Amino acid sequence: MSKGAQITVGAALVALLLGWYGYTNLQGKAAFQYYQNLNEFLAENKELEGRSLRVHGYVANDSIHRDLEAKNVRFVVQNDPPHAGITGEQTLEVLFLGLETPDMFKDGAEVVIEGRVQNHRTDTLFLADNLMAKCPSKFEAKAREAELGEGESSEAVNL
Repeated sequence: MSKGAQITVGAALVALLLGWYGYTNLQGKAAFQYYQNLNEFLAENKELEGRSLRVHGYVANDSIHRDLEAKNVRFVVQNDPPHAGITGEQTLEVLFLGLETPDMFKDGAEVVIEGRVQNHRTDTLFLADNLMAKCPSKFEAKAREAELGEGESSEAVNL
């Protein structure tokens, strides 16, 4: 076999292996899964039933309920942070299938939930397999300090 034929066969073999890899690993439901914010999700949730999804939102205040017997956590997600003061917005009830939540998971936490949606008549429930909580940004604290003003302190400790 000539040198040119060997190179052609080798290149064809590499191309075949790359094609096989792409076909087997990149065709699944969650291959390229971007998250949607809550408003985007709620606008099209009927078409998304049964599909693997990621949804971004904020945990609503006083909505976290842990069921130790059933080994799940139920909470509500909203589109904007609770401290933003926006009322009357749409929410999504989430059932996280597990008890181990991230350390940063608390009221008002920014979260990305992975799972699938389940619609029952007028109720929508998101069954989450994975829960990720975002760490608060160091810039958020600086923004709050700037809101307080220069002469004021965010701590009320006077000695």
